[in-house]
Amino acid sequence: MLTGMTLAVDVAIAVNIVSAVAIVAGVVFAVVQLRQSDRDRRDAAAVTVVGTVQTQEVRQAVRTILALPDRVDPNVINDDPNMLEAALAVDSACEMWGSMVYEGVVDHQMLDRMVGGWVRATWSRLSLWVETERDELDSPNVGEWWQWLAEILEDDPDPGKKLGAHVAYRHKFRNG
Repeated sequence: MLTGMTLAVDVAIAVNIVSAVAIVAGVVFAVVQLRQSDRDRRDAAAVTVVGTVQTQEVRQAVRTILALPDRVDPNVINDDPNMLEAALAVDSACEMWGSMVYEGVVDHQMLDRMVGGWVRATWSRLSLWVETERDELDSPNVGEWWQWLAEILEDDPDPGKKLGAHVAYRHKFRNG
């Protein structure tokens, strides 16, 4: 009788252990799936946000701004309606991208891979214009997310920025 009871207890313990392992495995699987789902959602949002703002108008505006020297005199922008329109288009795009990075909708290094060069280069050319606008409007909010984003991208760039993606990511795949 003692042997039968021992066997029953051993079976009950084994069933409890198997149940606990199954529950832990289920929780681990759920966490992995949630993380993957969150990453997929973030990636889709990043592509949507960048794609929505990266229009032909913004591309042309960036091209116009990139023809300027660093820290261009703000009068060069304000005295030319076409230049002002280009500066405002770039400002709007970069403000949205900065806000989306801050909110966690877009990873800053992913954005850096997509448009980081534009953000840095246009900021270096228009930063004096933005600072002047802040002073004249007595508003620290002018270009705030653009500046924040440019500084974040400078401080923590995507690894591909130093060497170029073709070198930094040679034989590498994000999911592999």
